[in-house]
Amino acid sequence: MASHDMHRLPVVRDRGASFSYACHGCGHCCHHKAIRVDPYAVARLADALGVSTTAVLRDYVDAATSTLRQSDGGACVFFDGGCSVHSGRPLPCRLYPLGWGGKPNGDESFYELSAHPQSAGVYGTDGTVADYLASQGTASYERASWRYAEVLRRLQLAADADGPDPGAPPSITDVDEAVRHHCEQRGEPIPDDVEARVDLHLALLHAWLDAAGAPAGGCTPG
Repeated sequence: MASHDMHRLPVVRDRGASFSYACHGCGHCCHHKAIRVDPYAVARLADALGVSTTAVLRDYVDAATSTLRQSDGGACVFFDGGCSVHSGRPLPCRLYPLGWGGKPNGDESFYELSAHPQSAGVYGTDGTVADYLASQGTASYERASWRYAEVLRRLQLAADADGPDPGAPPSITDVDEAVRHHCEQRGEPIPDDVEARVDLHLALLHAWLDAAGAPAGGCTPG
């Protein structure tokens, strides 16, 4: 399959703008895309696969770029005639053919991405951007992206903070490893629910950042 260089189009929308998109499973959007995954996306992929986040990071993610690996032909590692992890697909896949741009103050916009010239997807105006996002289940992914952005912001500040050395931080990328280590140390059960594990992971990271004296607040809108 020939590569298609996807780019932003000069079409910007907000959540109330008219928009609809019907996917017909052609698979063109599953090729030659750099799909970046944050710890939440990895946790949801692990949940869909029935494996640990450690296994997902080891087997499916390029550690240098935090993007999903691709086959020699450019297909997403999870593409097998269709998405094999559809229930746990990352935010860029849920948003497509839209992209999302946000700022720490909560301002955001949605831009349109150029479609593959042979795409079978059908664009329309039967709903709004908000309707489309709801149909794709993006809310928890959007919220998690802000929450982990706050962790990254605090990590950048921690190096300059005049606080005590709290030791090595919990794993920043591997939710299950950090949670397992914490629970085993305390003799506590590991939460079964993926959302609960992510919440605990974020709490552990913020506790470490607090101990390091890193300033808090500033990235999570609302």
